[in-house]
Amino acid sequence: MNIKKIATGLVILSAISSFAAEPLSVTTKSGVSVSLYGFASLNAAYEDSKSNNGNFANFVSASDLTNKNDGGWHLTPNLTRVGLNLSSGSDSSYFKANGKVEVDFYGGGSGNAPNPRLRHGYGELSFGNSGFSILGGQTWDLISPLITPTLNAGVLNNSGDAGLRRAQLRLTERVPVAGGSLDIAAAVVRTIGESQPYNTSSASETGVDADIPTFQGRIGIAVPLWVSDKKFGLGISGHYGQEEIDLDATGDTKNIPTWSANVDLTLPITSTVSILGEGFIGANLDTYAAGIGRGFVTDAEDPENIKSIGAYGGWFAVQAKLLKKVAANVGAGIDKLDRDDIEKVGGREQNISFFANATYNLTETFSLGVEYLHIQTDYLTGGTVKEADLNRYQLSATYGF
Repeated sequence: MNIKKIATGLVILSAISSFAAEPLSVTTKSGVSVSLYGFASLNAAYEDSKSNNGNFANFVSASDLTNKNDGGWHLTPNLTRVGLNLSSGSDSSYFKANGKVEVDFYGGGSGNAPNPRLRHGYGELSFGNSGFSILGGQTWDLISPLITPTLNAGVLNNSGDAGLRRAQLRLTERVPVAGGSLDIAAAVVRTIGESQPYNTSSASETGVDADIPTFQGRIGIAVPLWVSDKKFGLGISGHYGQEEIDLDATGDTKNIPTWSANVDLTLPITSTVSILGEGFIGANLDTYAAGIGRGFVTDAEDPENIKSIGAYGGWFAVQAKLLKKVAANVGAGIDKLDRDDIEKVGGREQNISFFANATYNLTETFSLGVEYLHIQTDYLTGGTVKEADLNRYQLSATYGF
């Protein structure tokens, strides 16, 4: 570890200055109230080996197997986020509408000119006191709804934390239970696939070509237990969809499934300490940030032999509010692939991560954070497993508004 590089990062962060702005809230001509929120952020990370993407590390690059300790610095403002909360001022006594539009800057572009990326963009209609609501647009998957509390923007995706965001039509029924609620939700979501692996002249990707959309569902309960101001949460969820593979240019196709079964847990221990965790099992999960980014395997000699890659994994974390202005998190996660599914092609087979971080609020809006992240990615090569490792040291400065 190069001390000079760490010192450079500290100097950069200490030079950051932030200027508070008055909160912005406006009402549109149609009577919709719009409130602005978000944060400006700089993240500085040193990795002693190469990750898949230094700005949001998920697994160790295969280059580490032949070129170990090829580290580097990553400085990015891409996590900066801007959002609008929307609520209708013209609601009837029975219908109530709300919505959200939110972007960050992980949409590509250059190092000093990143492009915006849509995170959320939806409208939701609630029906009086019935507990029933309809949501349309893009937001989080129903499956595995928790988010690993890391400073790394990649959280523990592809290392135990499954689920992303996608376009969907969602129906939810919320039933009051013992001071909390029982939520039953179902959604029809866009199947995000890949480029056609055989018929490259096909204009559609494998998800668009599918004859059916993907279906998701979740049943979850959230109720207070011995910690009165926090709720115990337990949920089970899953999804099923298909990708259609064009085997050739004559119209011969094959459908391969994408599916998962998931569980999520939120367990408050005290008013300042909680345990979070999720687990999953499934197949063809690359577009759900699981399966270490691997969905299906192809066979050039026998296209009919294409198949989904089975995967399982999970993560846990302990959250603690140590002092009024200090918070800390520690946790770990794992993604594991079915070796039989990848034995002929090799590649990433297992990914294990461990993290520990702490944040300190200098003011109500400005915070500094530090994080250590260790990742070990196992590669199957010629029937032999080889380990690639990295250590990541990250500093963050965030101004929320």
